[in-house]
Formats: sequence, structure tokens, C-alpha cells
Amino acid sequence: MPVEKSCPVLVIHDDDAFRRNLIKALDQHHFAVTFEIDGEAAKKVLQARPQDFRIILVALNLKSDKGVAMLDFMREHRDLHRCGVIILGDPDPAIRTFAPWADETLLKPVDPAYVATRARAYCGC
Repeated sequence: MPVEKSCPVLVIHDDDAFRRNLIKALDQHHFAVTFEIDGEAAKKVLQARPQDFRIILVALNLKSDKGVAMLDFMREHRDLHRCGVIILGDPDPAIRTFAPWADETLLKPVDPAYVATRARAYCGC
């Protein structure tokens, strides 16, 4: 008998291999996964469906301003999505200064199964 997906999560990550492994790990924890590889597409999803997600997992690459722009958007619209936010970031101490409002920051490299376990803690499921 199939298990019902219990916790809607938005994954924003552009690394195909990591994203596939993360989605697999989230599936094993019964998350209902939506993913985007691009911050602009993710913004559109969040604008159209602000209440649909209980957690957002967002990759941040400090070498690109796209990730920082996504975090700025999320901070500005925090009242709309009221969900847990976990940042998956470069192993740079400055990463934590970009979104002190985020619930958690996990530094890369990180095991996708560990990310799924941490996400479960914020789902309230």
C-alpha cells in the first residue's frame, strides 16, 4: 500500500546529481517534492502558491548573485510563505550572514539523507 506524501517541500538547486539524490532522500521520508533549478522560476512558484510549502530547501552559491537575490526575495516575502527554510551553502563562513532569518544553514558537501532528516524536523509531521 503506497504511503501518502505528508509534507510539501520546495527544492531550489541547480546541481542535477545532488538534486536527484536529495529528491530521492526526501521521497523516502514521504515529502511531496516540487523542485526548481532556477531562482526566477522558484520566485514565480512562491508568488503563485505562497502557502503550499511547509519547507524550502535552497542552494546558495556565493559566486553567483542569483542565490543571494533568491534569499532577498524570500526575506522580503517571509510573511507570505511562513515555512521552514534550510539553506544549502558553500563552505564559507560568510554564508550564515546572508540569511540570519533562515531556520538552518547546512554547509556543502552535505549528505542528501541528512538534509531530508533535518527537513523533517521543520515539517511538524
